[in-house]
Parts: sequence; C-alpha cells; structure tokens
Amino acid sequence: MFSTKLSHEKQTMLVDWLKRNTTGDNLIRAGVPTGWEVGDKTGGGGYRTRNDIEIIWPSNREPIVLAILSSRDKQDATYNDQLIAQATKVVMNVFNSTPNNK
Repeated sequence: MFSTKLSHEKQTMLVDWLKRNTTGDNLIRAGVPTGWEVGDKTGGGGYRTRNDIEIIWPSNREPIVLAILSSRDKQDATYNDQLIAQATKVVMNVFNSTPNNK
C-alpha cells in the first residue's frame, strides 16, 4: 500500500480496522464522494479539538491520505463535525478537478 514497514498481513489488518471504524461517519467520511472507500482514525481533545485522518481510495486514482484538525476558542465549546465534513468537500473538489494521480 504505502510502505513495506508492515507485512502484507499487518497492512491488511490495519486497513480492515480503518475501514470498519464508524467514529468518523460525520467527519471526513461525510465529505467524500459516494463510492469511494475510506478508512479513518478520529480523535478529540480539550477545547473540543477535533481530528480525523483518513485513507481514501478513489475509484480512479491512487489512495489519498487526508488529515483535518480543528479547535475551538472556548474550553466548553461543542465539537464542530460539520466543519470537518465541509473542509473535506473543498479538498475533494480539488482532487476531482485535477488530472488523475497528480
């Protein structure tokens, strides 16, 4: 996939875990075009910091690794999952408007 640091068996296991994860359904996954496979790892922290990193497998190009992070100004703020999804849509529009694998 991306490296030989993990054996093929371990890479397959990791990709399976990422693809079966559901905590990112409202984050990057929500902004990815229908039909593209995704696998993600989400996170969050103080000041409602929100993090999501995904491997995206478009049907017509090499995989894309995308990480989006956000933070709020107030400690008791709420997460803004929609912001992550909207940022993803902006990035996906760029990928959809450029030639394959560039």
